[in-house]
Amino acid sequence: MISKSVQFKNMGKKYKGLMVDLDDTLIKSQKMYDLATQHTALYVSKEYGIDSDDFFNVVNEKYKIISRTFPSTHTRHSRILVYRLALASLNIKYELSLLPKLEDMYWDYFLSHVQLYDGVIETFSILKKRGVKIAVVSDGDLSTRIRKVEAIGLIPYVDEVVASEEVIFEKPFSAIFTLALSRLGIEAHEAIMLGNNFKNDIRGAQLLGIRSGIFNPPFDANLIGQDMQSIIVPDFVINSYQDLLCEFGIKEKLLDKCP
Repeated sequence: MISKSVQFKNMGKKYKGLMVDLDDTLIKSQKMYDLATQHTALYVSKEYGIDSDDFFNVVNEKYKIISRTFPSTHTRHSRILVYRLALASLNIKYELSLLPKLEDMYWDYFLSHVQLYDGVIETFSILKKRGVKIAVVSDGDLSTRIRKVEAIGLIPYVDEVVASEEVIFEKPFSAIFTLALSRLGIEAHEAIMLGNNFKNDIRGAQLLGIRSGIFNPPFDANLIGQDMQSIIVPDFVINSYQDLLCEFGIKEKLLDKCP
C-alpha cells in the first residue's frame, strides 16, 4: 500500500498549473484497450475464420514486441503496425485496406466506451475558476491524445494537450515536460504533475523540479513501476481527484479534509 504521509507538505505554496497524465490517470484505459482489441478480434474471426482468442493473443504479443523495439518513441503506440504483424503471423491473406479499417475500429470502440475517473470534471472546474492552467501530458501521437480528451468531454477544461510525438521522445525524457511548461507559460516550481507511472510521470517531472504525485484510486487503479518505490518517491499520493484540490490549497467543498 502506498503511503500518503508525504501529502500536503507544500500547502502554503502557490501553484499556477497542473500537468496531468492521460491513460489510467484521467481515463480508465487499461481494460478498455483489451475490450477494443477483442472488438477487432471478433471482426477478424467473422471475416477470416480465425479464432478470436488466438487473434487477440497474437495482437497483444505483437504489441509487446513493438513496445520493446520502440521503447522511447510514440511509434510503439501504433495499432496499425500491431495489426500488420499479427495478420502476417497468422498467415491471413487480406487487402491492405483492412489495416486502417482495424485501426479505426479499435479507436472508435475505445473512444465511444472509455470513462473518466470520478471527480475529474468537478475538480478541473474548480481549478479553472481559481485561475489554474491545465495541460494533459501524454505519450503518443497528438491526434489520438486530442480525440481522447474530446471523447471524455474535457476540451472545455484543459488549456493544452501535449504529446510525445511533438518532441520525439516519451516520458521520462524532459522535453515533453518543458514543452508543457512553456505552453502553459509557467515555471517548473509553479507546476504540479499527476500520473500513475513512477518512472515516467514522477521521476521525469521531479528531475525538473516539478512537484509530482501518484493517482491511486480505490477502483480501476493501474500503477506502473511500484517496484521502484525505494528510489522514486512521489511528493504526494491521492486516492481521488477531490484530494488534488488540497495540493493547490483549495478547501472548497472539502470541509475538513485539507489541513
